[in-house]
Amino acid sequence: MNKRLRYILYIFVAVLAVWAFALRLTRQTPAAPMVREARNEAESVSLKTLKGKYVLVNFWDSHNAVSRIAAGEYDRFIRSHKGEGIELVSVNTDDDQALFSELVNKDGLDRSTQFHIKDVKAEAILKGYKPLDGYSSYLVNPEGKIVAYNPSIETLEKYLQ
Repeated sequence: MNKRLRYILYIFVAVLAVWAFALRLTRQTPAAPMVREARNEAESVSLKTLKGKYVLVNFWDSHNAVSRIAAGEYDRFIRSHKGEGIELVSVNTDDDQALFSELVNKDGLDRSTQFHIKDVKAEAILKGYKPLDGYSSYLVNPEGKIVAYNPSIETLEKYLQ
């Protein structure tokens, strides 16, 4: 009986933690300060350096068609709004970095906004984002708060006005 009670308690705590995170996210929680080990050809990225601008943080993978399409749409949107106070940090989670590079070329994505992360499961992303729950995008406002989850292009345009 003691083991069963312990398992029930673990499940309760896990559900409570998920609920608390969801509640915080809807109340404009601070964005994660850094994406560790996410690199493009020359650099890693820290969201602290982008403070004062809107930042669209997008997670995508070659095995998830919806996230790959979104990566292309966000890339085109950011290019068309260059210099308007919005930046893109697009993080690929493929296991193979060579595949990531090939897809960036094939899809015509801006290399300066595309980053690769080696192992999402190794917690290379600081708390604040939940890429293991599906490929998602987060719009972070100039103060560093998440203000939109999986924003549409129309939502992005509204924030820039």
